[in-house]
Amino acid sequence: MFIKIWNFIAGYVKIEIAGFSVERFVSRAVDAGLTLRDLRRDGGKFYTTLSREDFLQALQLAEKTGTRVLPASFHGLPVIVAGLKKRPLLPIGALVFAAFMLVITSFIWRIDIEGAERVKPAEILTFLEGKGFAAGHTRHGISYREIENLILLEFDDIAWVSLSITGTRALIQVVETIQHSPITHQFEGLDIVAAKDGVVVHMATAAGTPLFAPGDVVAAGETIVTGRLNIETAEEGLIATRYIQADAQVWARVYYTMQFNIPLTYFEKSFTGQHKKVYSINMGGREFVLPHAPHNFVYYEAVENHRQMAFGRNLPMPLATTVTTNYELTRNLRSRSPEAAQEMAQELAARRILEELGEDADIIEKQISFTQNYRDMAVEVFLTVIERIDKIQELIPEADLQP
Repeated sequence: MFIKIWNFIAGYVKIEIAGFSVERFVSRAVDAGLTLRDLRRDGGKFYTTLSREDFLQALQLAEKTGTRVLPASFHGLPVIVAGLKKRPLLPIGALVFAAFMLVITSFIWRIDIEGAERVKPAEILTFLEGKGFAAGHTRHGISYREIENLILLEFDDIAWVSLSITGTRALIQVVETIQHSPITHQFEGLDIVAAKDGVVVHMATAAGTPLFAPGDVVAAGETIVTGRLNIETAEEGLIATRYIQADAQVWARVYYTMQFNIPLTYFEKSFTGQHKKVYSINMGGREFVLPHAPHNFVYYEAVENHRQMAFGRNLPMPLATTVTTNYELTRNLRSRSPEAAQEMAQELAARRILEELGEDADIIEKQISFTQNYRDMAVEVFLTVIERIDKIQELIPEADLQP
């Protein structure tokens, strides 16, 4: 390895040896102490690599042995230096770029949050920005422990924090606290209340006193099963109150109504194949739009493609490019028949039911009505669903009730 480094620094020459006394030249060169590296023969010629000093002796031996030594190529640091002398701006540019990279990599340009689920990463970044730690902060003089403690003190749902900085990227790893079940037993008494309006169809009470029966109408927030028990005492006319934690499952018929309109006329878009691109550069949060010719599209659709400059994952740079492509399109007025509007309404209703109620919804009745106007089809969907509506709520003792 040292020999290769030294040959690069001193420079070396790849040569071609030809003539009638090639073997004699090789023999004389070895006797003279010349180092013939990578020596190989191809037909009547030899090819080898010499140092620049040995190359001068090889020329003298060629004259004595009647052979020809032709330099194929010169390599090494002297060749590079000679080339830079002819282009003085190149090394200057290299030095300026190296200085720029040295300065730019001394800052943090991206902060990533890992492990946050209940706490939104954006909330952590906003909090740290208010404390002075954000993208653009210098990598030097950062108190890792101070930032970690700030996060722990601010967010109760975070139990552990680790800050690490690699290159220009800061990584904050968090471990959240164990989320306790909403059904806690730290209160003296609990009620079961209705989470939604509905008609009770079935109740399974494990503890507490039911206040409603199947067939009764309940409103959201009403107590269905109470944990307040009134017990007669031995003394006449006296009733003692005891508080327990009510436990029950309540199913009810819940009614849903959806309303929307399907237009009978609409615009259908189609792309013409013409497009115009706009290039912009974002440096340190400031965007610069490059000169461009404006388009004259009446209708168009813009698609943006962002690209962040980075040297690997841990060396993001404060430089990004955006290419906005404007695709020209035409809009043609179309009309749909009432039958097509009704079919589209059926599909839209099914999609909305799936999004709002989920696949496990027990729908026992579905009615869809249509009212056609001159410009659209009004749709109303009426659903009857069997679902659980019980919800636990802390029971406030009577002594704590305000007058």
